[in-house]
Amino acid sequence: MTELQDLPVELEVDEGRVAVTATHDGHIGTAVIERHGSATKAKHVPIGTRDAKSLTMTVDSEQVTLRPGPGRYTRGSYKVRVRHGAAKYLYRPKSPDTHRLLRDGVQLGDFEIRKDGSIDVTWHEGATPTATDAAVGYALAAAFGTGAQFFIMMMLDLVGQVPD
Repeated sequence: MTELQDLPVELEVDEGRVAVTATHDGHIGTAVIERHGSATKAKHVPIGTRDAKSLTMTVDSEQVTLRPGPGRYTRGSYKVRVRHGAAKYLYRPKSPDTHRLLRDGVQLGDFEIRKDGSIDVTWHEGATPTATDAAVGYALAAAFGTGAQFFIMMMLDLVGQVPD
């Protein structure tokens, strides 16, 4: 895996809104995710909800299809799918701390939110992410977080919290 050092990213996170601008090879990519309506705000979801009806996303100023999973009992439920024109993005858990971004089935990079709240990305060797890819990945990481526990670990955590 490799890091692209020349990929400046500007990230703005406000209550219910994430906006990202990324620059790479002279191109600018943007992604904006917004929460709207009266969705119940979930504390464990940075944007506040995983309800697709309460979220909108634009990529490079175009409305896209955003389909977050419910984020409940299985790691797979923490997947987020985005369709931007012909491109299909999949943002899925890789480990308890990281999420992997794929475009059309090709692995682009792994995203992790550090303890200080910053987002760290490691681009895959041979991947050729665009500014738009970076903007999408950072926006998804900031809006939905990174990582998901294995089901058995969640169950053990739950059992460990049962009072005697």
